[in-house]
Amino acid sequence: MKWLVTVPVGTDLGELAARLSAVGGTLLDFGPVPLGDDEMALEAEGPPDLPARVAGLGLPIKVNPSSELDLGG
Repeated sequence: MKWLVTVPVGTDLGELAARLSAVGGTLLDFGPVPLGDDEMALEAEGPPDLPARVAGLGLPIKVNPSSELDLGG
């Protein structure tokens, strides 16, 4: 399942990718899309319960189902 991941600007994407991987998620290969001055969006793939798994990590991120919009191109 594809997910839209919203994170604060300045988030270490390597660390985020590793933490997502630990709970069954994978960041997709493209750069983040700015959402104003303080947030950016990325696309990820993962299981249907990825938001609950990420919530258990205590990270300041939001995970929502991705729309049909392809952020990568």
